[in-house]
Order: sequence, then C-alpha cells, then structure tokens
Amino acid sequence: MTKNIIVTDLNGNITGTTYPKRARGLIKSGRAIEKDEHTIQLVSSVYTDAFSYDKSSDKEETRMANIIDFKARGFKLSPECESNRGTRLIVTENDENVECFEIGEDGMTTEITRKVDLQKDQDYVFRFTIKSRFVKGESAQSMVNIYFDEKGDGYTYPLDRADKNRFKPIICKKTDDGLLRVFELPFNSGDSENCTIDISVNDMTAWLYPAKEEAAYDALADIDYDQWRQDEIHRVAKYISDISGSIGETLGETLNGFGEFVGKAGDKISKAVSDVINRPASAGGAETEGAETEQAETTAADEAAQAQAAPAADTTPEASAEDKAE
Repeated sequence: MTKNIIVTDLNGNITGTTYPKRARGLIKSGRAIEKDEHTIQLVSSVYTDAFSYDKSSDKEETRMANIIDFKARGFKLSPECESNRGTRLIVTENDENVECFEIGEDGMTTEITRKVDLQKDQDYVFRFTIKSRFVKGESAQSMVNIYFDEKGDGYTYPLDRADKNRFKPIICKKTDDGLLRVFELPFNSGDSENCTIDISVNDMTAWLYPAKEEAAYDALADIDYDQWRQDEIHRVAKYISDISGSIGETLGETLNGFGEFVGKAGDKISKAVSDVINRPASAGGAETEGAETEQAETTAADEAAQAQAAPAADTTPEASAEDKAE
C-alpha cells in the first residue's frame, strides 16, 4: 500500500503523506477532514501519526509529533498506590510474542508510572493499546494522567466513564474476550523538560501493550464503545436470566420429586398402619407384623388353653356331689 494521501495542518500547509486507510481512520475519529480525494486536513495542532516525508520536496518540512510508545519495561507499580496488583507478562498474539503489563483487580485500584524526558515546547503523543473485559459496575474505569513538574500541572485522559466524558480511541475492536482499543494521547511539553505518565485502573483488570500498525488489527471487527457496552449488558442480563430459569426449573423439579416421594411414603405408612389395625387376631406369622403379631398369637393360645381347662374344672365338683348323694 502506498502513502498517497496528502496531509495538511490547520493552515493548509503540507505536513506529509499517509496511507488511505490511515486517512480514513483520522477522518472517522474526527481528527481530520477530507479536503479532496487525495488530501485531508488535520483539525488539531497535535499530529497522531509519524507521517513520511518526501525528502526530494522543496517544501519546508513541518515538525511532527514525537511518538512515545508504551513499553512494559518502562513502567513500574506506583509506590503511592497501596492496593497495587500488577504483573509484566510475555504473551503470544497472532504468533508473535508481546510484552504487556497486566494491572488491576476487582475492588482494587492499581497505578503504574513512568518518567519521560522531553524537549520544551514540543508536541508529543503517548501511544498504547489497552485490552479489557466488560465490567458492569459504574466504578470501573481506566485513566491516564500526564503530569509535568507538579501533579497539579498536566492532563487527564479518562478512558472509561459512565458519563461518556472520555477520550476517544483511534481504533476500537471487539475481541473474543473483551475490547481492544488503541489510544494516541496528545500533549505539549510547554516549558517542561520531563513528564510523568501514570496509568490507573479501578475495580477492573486491563492489559497494556505497545500499539501496532493499524493493519495488524484488520481481522478484528470494528465496534463503537457504547454499542459494545450495551451488547455486553444485554448478554450478561440474558446469561443471568437463563441461569436463574435453569436453577428455578431444577429446584421445582426437585421439590416436586420430593413431594411425590413424601406422598408415596405416606401412602405406604398409612397402608401399613391400616393393615395392622384391621388384621384379624388369628392372622399372623408374617415377619412384617413384628412384636404385635407375636403377642396376638400368644394371647390367642393362652385363651384357648384356658377354655379347654375350664370344663374339666366344672365336672369335678358335680361328680363329688353325686358320690355324696349315694
């Protein structure tokens, strides 16, 4: 692909050239407007790409922004933040090993920091990639602060805010496990010869990488940040609804099964009691009748023996009387 799109500044001065796709990205992000088929005009004095120059051109070269790329080795956990959670990692993406910084945790605030040397009165751009997963809580957010001599002197770039007061990424892509965004944060050094870059996340986890060329993200689908959040809110709500329905159905089946079990058990107990109560006294011998059956049989045998013995006792006095009469 050829860099055949002319780039001009606010005053119409040519500052360089860029790729057609990069030009469309600048227009889409609101950082440039299309002047004609082969020319775009930047709407900011801070340039967000290291455009190439035509060295053979007689036109005066215009100073471009200095790019400060994110490097995990250049950052460290801020000693001023007591709840830091962060780890430098080597991960593989698109068959390439990449150094990243994983920072943050639910319910925690993490801050990493780096000091950078500058030249006075220069335009700079801090460029990085951040990956994050959806977090519904309004307290979850990521932010970049660029301070100069004192912490009160600098800029704040909110990247995630519920009130939509956030800095817009130049690339926003949907991944299988979250959202990928590339940011180019512009600033001017003014009278300062150094600055401190602080990156903080609250109540979430984020992965920070060096930014690649735009073409490296072509395989990922473009998505608007707000649309991505709405899609994720809908997905989470549906997941919770499905889980709740499944749990309710399972619980209902369990309770119904238990009720059926208790009902059948009650029927069996009632039948057993009824059998014992209504069973004839002569019936018995079954092991299930237990001690009551054995006692009933013993009582019946005793009554029978007494019945047999009673007539014999009655005839004895009568015979004695007759003998006495004779």
